[in-house]
Amino acid sequence: MGKWIEQLNSRQILGILYGACITSLVLTAIGAWFVRDDTVSPTELLTLRWIWMTGLVMFITAILLIGRPLITRMVGQNEKMRAKQKEMQSVLEASKQNETKLQYRNELIEVLASKESLLDYSAVIEKIVWLTEAEFGAVLLVKDNEITSVVPKGMTKEQQEDLKVKSLLLKRVMISKSLEASSKKVADQLHGYPYYIHETVIPVKDPSDGTMIGCLYLACYDEPFDASETSELNAFANQLAISLLRTRLYRQMQQDRKETAQLINSVREAILYFNYEEDTIVGNRAFIRMFDELQFEYAGYEELTTLSIDIEQFAERVDQQDLFISYIERVFDQEPPEDGLSISLDQGDYFLQVYAESIYRDGKIHGTMLVLRDVTAETEIDRMKSELVSTVSHELRTPLSSIYGFTELMLERDLKESRRELYLKTIHDEAKRLSYLVNDFLDLQKMEAGKQTFEWETVDLLELARDSISFYQETTDLHHLHLDADVGQDFKIEADLEGMRQLLGNLLSNAIKYSPEGGNVLVSLERLEGQVVMKVRDNGMGIPSSALPNLFGKFYRVDNSDRRKIGGTGLGLAICKEIAKAHDGHLHVESIYGEGSTFICELPTSKEAIHQ
Repeated sequence: MGKWIEQLNSRQILGILYGACITSLVLTAIGAWFVRDDTVSPTELLTLRWIWMTGLVMFITAILLIGRPLITRMVGQNEKMRAKQKEMQSVLEASKQNETKLQYRNELIEVLASKESLLDYSAVIEKIVWLTEAEFGAVLLVKDNEITSVVPKGMTKEQQEDLKVKSLLLKRVMISKSLEASSKKVADQLHGYPYYIHETVIPVKDPSDGTMIGCLYLACYDEPFDASETSELNAFANQLAISLLRTRLYRQMQQDRKETAQLINSVREAILYFNYEEDTIVGNRAFIRMFDELQFEYAGYEELTTLSIDIEQFAERVDQQDLFISYIERVFDQEPPEDGLSISLDQGDYFLQVYAESIYRDGKIHGTMLVLRDVTAETEIDRMKSELVSTVSHELRTPLSSIYGFTELMLERDLKESRRELYLKTIHDEAKRLSYLVNDFLDLQKMEAGKQTFEWETVDLLELARDSISFYQETTDLHHLHLDADVGQDFKIEADLEGMRQLLGNLLSNAIKYSPEGGNVLVSLERLEGQVVMKVRDNGMGIPSSALPNLFGKFYRVDNSDRRKIGGTGLGLAICKEIAKAHDGHLHVESIYGEGSTFICELPTSKEAIHQ
C-alpha cells in the first residue's frame, strides 16, 4: 500500500485525500438527517455512531496513509529546492566573478590600447596580476636582447634586480624565445616555513619578425598555471606586444617630430606652414624673430610655434602692402602662387624674397610652406657692386682723362716751359689721386681679410693731432682747425702710427670736404680710465638720420645732390672703421642734419687690453 502511494504523484494523492474528506462529510450529513426531528431510537443512535465512526476512521486512515508520504515528499522537494538554490547561488557568484574578470580584462585591453599605456605600464601589469591571481609580477622591456627597464607589481627593489641579473628562467626565455615555467622551494623569515613559488615567463615578440621586445613575468604560491591559463597569458603577451610596438612607434614619431622642428627652427629663413586639413599655421624661430613686434609666444626649439595670423597686421611693415596681401590671401585660399615675390620692409631697411611651396598627400594639396628669405645682404652686395662700378669708373675716369689729355697736349704741341710745368704738376696730382684711390681700396680689402699688418709702438695722440691739424690747415683758407686737449694729461697709446695718422687724416679731410662754406673744425682729446677718446667736430652739412646705419659701409655715399658735387669714393670712413676695430676701438658718429657732425673714436691705451 505504501509503495503504491509513493508511486502516486502529488495531484493523485491530493485527489484521494479530498475524496476521503468528502465521503466523511457525506456520512456526517446522513447522520444529521437521522436526527432531524430531535427523536432518535436506540437503533438509530447505534447506526449513527457507526456511521460517524466509519467516517472518522476513513478520515484518520486517509491522513495516516496519505498525509505522511505527502509531507515526506514535500520535505524532499524542499531540500531539493534548497540544493538548487545553493547551486544557483554558487553559479551566481561564479557569474559575478567571471563578470568582474571580464570587466578587468576589458579594462586591460582598454589600457593597452589607450594613450596612457604609451608612457606607463604599471596599470597593465597590475591588471594582469589580478586577472591571473598571481602574487606578483613585472613587465620587462627588451632592446637588442638586453633588459632596458622593469615595470613591477608587488616586487621589491631586490627582487627586481635579482630578476634582471640572476634569474636563470629569464635567461632561458631570452635564449629560447618561448614560454618557460619553474617551481622552487623557498623559505624566509616572513613565513617561517618553506613554501613553493611557481614562476612563469612569457616572451613578448614582434609579430613581424619574431624578435623579442619584452617579457611578462608572473609568480604565484598555490599552484602553477594550467593549460587554459597559459593560453590566456599568451593572449595577454600578444596584446602587450601590439602595445609595445605602438609605444615604440609613438616615441619614434615624437622624436621625428622634435627633430623636424629642430631642423626647421635651425633654418635661418623665416618659414610658415599652412596646414589646410587641420586649419592651423605654424612658424619657426626665424619667423618669430623677424616679426617680433607681433608678440608671438615662442614654443621652444623642439616645437614649431602655432600662430594666429592677421593679414593686415602681418603686412604693416611691408612696403608693398597690396601686393603682399594679395599673395598671402592666395595662400590662405589654397591657391599658392607659383612665382616668388620680392618685397622690402621698414622703408627699404630689409629685403625679402617670398615663395610658396605646396605639400601634397595622396594627390591632394595638404598644406603650403611659405618661405620668407632675408636677401638684405645679397641686395646690399648688389648695390655695393653697382656703386663700386659707378664710383670706380667715375673716380678712375677723371684722373685718367686728365693724364691722357695733358700728356697728349705735351706730345703734340710745343709748349712753354711754364705751361709744361703746369701740365706736369696736374698729371702728377691726378696720378697721386689715382694712387690714393687704388691704395685705399687695397688697404680696405687687406683689413677686412685680416691680412693688414700693424707696427705697434707708443703713439702720442696729442702730438699726432697737432701735426695733422697743421698739415690740413695748409690745405684750406675757409676753415679754422682747433685742438681742445688738457696738455697736462697723458694721451699716449700703443698703436700703429701710420694707421692712427690715416684715421685722423680721413676724419679731418671729411670735415673740411663736407663743410664747403668753411667754418670751425675742432679736434678734442679726453683721457678716461683705460682709454683715450678722440673727437672730430665740424659745422658743415650734417648727415641725415636715415643714412647713419650705412655710413661706414664700403662705397656708401649719402644720396644728396650737394654731396654728389663733392668727390670721393666712399672708402674713407670704412677704412677708419677697420683701423679702429683693429685697435680694439670703437668709431661712431653723432650728427644733426644741416648743423654738423661729430665723429667719436674710443681707443684703449695698452696693447694688453687689445689682445685680451
